[in-house]
Amino acid sequence: MNISPKQLRMFLALSESLNFSKTAEKLFITQPALSKAIQDLEAELGLSLFERTTRSVRLTPGGARMAVLARSVVGELDAGLQRMQSSAEREAQQLAVAAWPSLAYAVLPEVCAALERQFRAPQLAVHDCANSACIQRLLDHQADFALASVAPSHPDLRYEELLRDRFVLLAAGKWRAQVGTRLRLEDLLALPLITLTDASTAMRYMSAAFLQRGIDYRPRMQVDQATTVAGLVKKEVGVAVLPYLGVLPILAGMRGVQVSQITDGPLRSVGIVTRRLGQPSVIASAAMQEAASVSRALMARHPEWLLPPSRRRMKAG
Repeated sequence: MNISPKQLRMFLALSESLNFSKTAEKLFITQPALSKAIQDLEAELGLSLFERTTRSVRLTPGGARMAVLARSVVGELDAGLQRMQSSAEREAQQLAVAAWPSLAYAVLPEVCAALERQFRAPQLAVHDCANSACIQRLLDHQADFALASVAPSHPDLRYEELLRDRFVLLAAGKWRAQVGTRLRLEDLLALPLITLTDASTAMRYMSAAFLQRGIDYRPRMQVDQATTVAGLVKKEVGVAVLPYLGVLPILAGMRGVQVSQITDGPLRSVGIVTRRLGQPSVIASAAMQEAASVSRALMARHPEWLLPPSRRRMKAG
């Protein structure tokens, strides 16, 4: 049965006023358009709904019974639409972001605070995990966007670079006295290096930098967490090589630690990863804009360590 809610609303309005011209005026349509809609409804039902004379309009007995049913149908439809609207409003306030832990520490607190000011009761979920896990959450539609350190090679993803992150060396105690504030990659080879594991983007960047020089990069120790690296450096087990954003969460609790620049070291790309298909929600767009703003502020505060995006626009794929 091809009957629209609009037809039912016209029928109900006419059943209450029993006046075509007044009903058409109330519905902001022409009288011929109203008459045509009622005729189409009667044809679809196979039932006459109104008795029309030159002086009056009244419901037929069948029309009166149909009005009761139509009122019930429209009422249920309105209730369902209200529930759908309420659900859509809740969905519009929800945001999931995937980011590796150091980016979650350096960028997301200000982003979340801005969203709290801008939106009414936003529901925020932050997945702080390794870079590959961030990308997978995005592909699995478990995150609206990701803050990642490299452009993913995937045709379904788009990458916008926010900044580039220098690699630094952390040294404490006896090791601090043996290193300068500026080193070259070749200077690292004689030091007891502590890095993150091969699964980390940091390790992949450093390995690639040494491989370009024909050197097999073999740190003395590899661990999963930057906090473990910090503990080992404080106990003078060795020196650590990390991107600068990676050391920000641990520097506050490390007194007497020297941060040295690796002048010819790689620059790690940091950016926003999104899915190519579909449009981001209003809250996701606001969050990405704020993440870009926070990144610019970070570069202004740490110009020696954090560099602007490369002029060449990076693509995922």
